[in-house]
Amino acid sequence: MMQNFFLMCNQREINLVRRAVRQSDIPAIRNIFLTINYLGNGWIYLLAAIGIMAWYGLSAWQTLSVAILASALTHSIYPQIKQRLARLRPCDFDPSLNLSIKVMDKYSFPSGHVMTATAVGIPLGISFPELIPAILVIAILIGWARLALGHHYPSDLVAGVLLGALIALPLGIVLT
Repeated sequence: MMQNFFLMCNQREINLVRRAVRQSDIPAIRNIFLTINYLGNGWIYLLAAIGIMAWYGLSAWQTLSVAILASALTHSIYPQIKQRLARLRPCDFDPSLNLSIKVMDKYSFPSGHVMTATAVGIPLGISFPELIPAILVIAILIGWARLALGHHYPSDLVAGVLLGALIALPLGIVLT
């Protein structure tokens, strides 16, 4: 039943993915998306933690701990969701999409990159509201890079935001 639902969604969303992938045909833009994707694999969070600790000092450790906990919890459940739902990635649904880098796992729903950006961003935004614009820009860029590289559909991104928020929002409210 879910496979039929995803097939219908894939057919509706693939043209948007194709347009996004075509935008990344320009080498300079593709390199930007590849860099954002690489940073979204985890490096951006290490760099952000270092910057936040440098700016806010040791008092930021509690918030960073909540962000780490939210990320760990989301990552403990999302692989099972991906395996169970087994949605093909756009690059597998439409092999003509130019896959420039290897995907981290087989299925696309939900987006782990966007889920992580949300799970980390919410506690940071609650504790440091002045960072919300930067958090939003980073999350949007990570999501757009995943779309433009042909790894995700828009609904994968939305599901990643929802899953990340479902875990991080209660933790951020209670623990920060």
